[in-house]
Amino acid sequence: MSRSLNQVTLIGNVGKDPEVRTVGDTKVATFSLATSTGGYKKSDGTEVPEKTQWHSIVLWRGLAELAEKYIKKGDKITVLGSLSYREYEKKDGGKGYVTDIIGYDVILPKQESNRPPQVGEADIPAPTEVPPMPPSDGLPW
Repeated sequence: MSRSLNQVTLIGNVGKDPEVRTVGDTKVATFSLATSTGGYKKSDGTEVPEKTQWHSIVLWRGLAELAEKYIKKGDKITVLGSLSYREYEKKDGGKGYVTDIIGYDVILPKQESNRPPQVGEADIPAPTEVPPMPPSDGLPW
């Protein structure tokens, strides 16, 4: 049996306040998140500058509602999610491509007492609600 994994963990700064809209009866929040790789000096003395990457974050349902209340531009947060690719038609008729991070958990830094430390906690099933694992086929993966 082949197994695969599509999991992303990002720690970065929120680029803009979440934009929350309703799709059908379901809330969805979108915002950008900036992550950076630190600058460094090569062995030959060449300076390599810090590089910032921007990520498109999408949160659904309860996470979207809580993001609307608690996530603001500039906040440093951790997003756990998966990669999702989509395409769209550009104005010139060509195709454009977008990579989104579909978040399933968001961890906020410890803040004032009226702000929860972990936004996605309510959306994670309790251990008794997790379906049992299928029987092992003897493989370690």
